[in-house]
Amino acid sequence: MTEPQHAAWERALALWGVRLNDPVVLPGAHAKAGAPAWFTFPPSVTIDPDYLVERGLDDELWSMFAHEIGHHVLAPSTRIDALKVRHQMARALAALSVRPPAASDIGMLANLWNDLLVNTRLAHLQRAEVGGVGEPGIIRLGRVLYPAPAESGDRLWWVYCRAYEILWRLPAATLCSVAAPPAPPPAIAHEQLPPLDTIPERHREKERILRERKAESARIAAELAGARTTNPVVDAALVAETVRTFGTDPVSGAVRFGVIAAPYIAERQDAVDESTRLGGVGCAADEEGPSADELGRILADQRVRGDLPAHPGAAAEPEAVDGDDEGSAQAGQRLDVARTLQLYSDLDQADVLAAWYRNEAASWVRPYTRRAPARPSGGMPGPLELWETGDALSDIDWAATLRGGPVIPGVTTRRRSELDDEPVVRETSIEIDLYIDSSGSMRHPRAGSPAVLAGTILALSVLRGGGRVRVTSFSAAGQVAGMQRFTRDPVEIVAALCVFFGGGTSFPLDLYGSRYAGLPRVTAERQRHVVVLSDDGLVSMFGVGNEPFAGVARAVREKLTTGTLVLMDRQHRVSDLARRDGYDVVYLTSMDDAPAACAELAERMHG
Repeated sequence: MTEPQHAAWERALALWGVRLNDPVVLPGAHAKAGAPAWFTFPPSVTIDPDYLVERGLDDELWSMFAHEIGHHVLAPSTRIDALKVRHQMARALAALSVRPPAASDIGMLANLWNDLLVNTRLAHLQRAEVGGVGEPGIIRLGRVLYPAPAESGDRLWWVYCRAYEILWRLPAATLCSVAAPPAPPPAIAHEQLPPLDTIPERHREKERILRERKAESARIAAELAGARTTNPVVDAALVAETVRTFGTDPVSGAVRFGVIAAPYIAERQDAVDESTRLGGVGCAADEEGPSADELGRILADQRVRGDLPAHPGAAAEPEAVDGDDEGSAQAGQRLDVARTLQLYSDLDQADVLAAWYRNEAASWVRPYTRRAPARPSGGMPGPLELWETGDALSDIDWAATLRGGPVIPGVTTRRRSELDDEPVVRETSIEIDLYIDSSGSMRHPRAGSPAVLAGTILALSVLRGGGRVRVTSFSAAGQVAGMQRFTRDPVEIVAALCVFFGGGTSFPLDLYGSRYAGLPRVTAERQRHVVVLSDDGLVSMFGVGNEPFAGVARAVREKLTTGTLVLMDRQHRVSDLARRDGYDVVYLTSMDDAPAACAELAERMHG
């Protein structure tokens, strides 16, 4: 940096009261980067000073520096929070369109929101620095850089600029025209389709199904378009109110801003002509998606998992009657597993499923341990006994020794013995061999499976207690998958739980028997636990329909400490079979009861 640039940087740091590494100065980089300055993580600022010089704003270099520093101090402040803000924008966009949200739209809304928070706070800090005299530098920058061209039809940019006028207390028409641009006319699709009877017969059924799906998609799109309302004047005021309300909480405020702004993005998508769009804005250069670990941290934040809020300008909706979710204004907008997979379709599906189920299970998880045999411990004082040469000097009871006359080691020396106190119960970790039914009658993991959630609760509780888990998914004969060994890897475990075949139900007795055939019987120190999660049809585990293996379940049970079946078997068809072979059965009214049942199972195993 030059000396004036360094002075501007130090002034900007002092304004926020922080220290950062010196910025990277790249004259002329704006043309390629698309922005005059930008920030990245780990905290770094890059700037093109020529951009300001060319516009006669070189004396506001410090304000530009202060803006970029503000992103590291306030919004988004960390890479994780930046990803959470993008997550909130993606949720808002996904709720208003049948199309997956575009990364460019997600990034643009995130940039707009973060800039609003930073520039509003920055204007306040700059006013305070000069005692309220004169116009803050960030507003002078905004007067030059923000106004939309007079012919612009970008309604979102008008809302954005009008919000700044409100927040910065500027007269109307300072950054945008007094009247908002009109709404773009919707595109009308006219697709001439030939009659079905003219389609070759071998393709006719597929064509009919395709047309039905297109018609359904168009119907949903029309419904969403009908539900969208945009009122730029009102929305600008709502944006300003949202900034004031959530000025210190970018993640919480992001979803409300997204709900206000997303209809304008959808409006563009439905327009005949999108040429009026200004394109991406903002200075976030790091837009790489989350890693598997980062996704877990995102979904663990309850601010990103609740129901999508209603548009703050919408009229209050009538309350839903009991059991009628459709009456809720936000029905279906909770972050379920299907919506999460949609938002993160570019990530590995196994990583997304693992992150979602682990976070859903978190509130149920308790460390699973088992009580080991009790061992007595010392500590109770006992009678005096002879202290002999070679014993520890610290063991001598000097008061008792001196009462006996002259001290003669090994003759008159005494020590106090100890008696055993009450036995102390030890606890140690456990291993669970978990079998999960993935037949067609079970809910698919991508649709939010309570059985997979229950298995995740069970597995994570074992891992939290220091134990290990092995998972096997089964369906029809020959449809078996899972792990060959016990593990402590939660991603591997949830991935195995999410294997789904969708066939019939046939318990893998051949595999079950081979795993335990050569093992010795259990002891107090060597314990084994088996849990099976299934719905109706587990009679196959006891050889029904698979008679050559009819004795396997009983033989394996002799090698186990506990064997528990968690079943949705309304007719209790396995009761007698399970009792005969020594298995405990936990009956479920519905599979939705499985998570609570597995949470309670910990107490039984713990003893």
